[in-house]
Amino acid sequence: MGGKLRGVGAPEQLVDMKTQGVEVLFELAGQGTAPLLARATRTGDRYRLQVPEQDLYGAIEQLRVAGAKILSVSQVRATLEEFFMGLVEADRAQAAAVEVSGK
Repeated sequence: MGGKLRGVGAPEQLVDMKTQGVEVLFELAGQGTAPLLARATRTGDRYRLQVPEQDLYGAIEQLRVAGAKILSVSQVRATLEEFFMGLVEADRAQAAAVEVSGK
């Protein structure tokens, strides 16, 4: 009892509401250097890098200068569980604020 409706739609529509950044998959021949490489995860000859959306073009430019071959760029979205937990945390924070203010 006392529940609130926080989102309506198919699961894929709900998680599409918020992206967590952008993932760039690339290959790097030789010993290219770029500050972003320290944050990339390497699997064989391929690297994965996750950056905020607003940093995408800067990241691609750094990778281009380093000689990287961009294989794909895709949005990273929250899972349905992460979306739900975000709502729960927001409700807890709001409840704590109301409790502190006494209203």
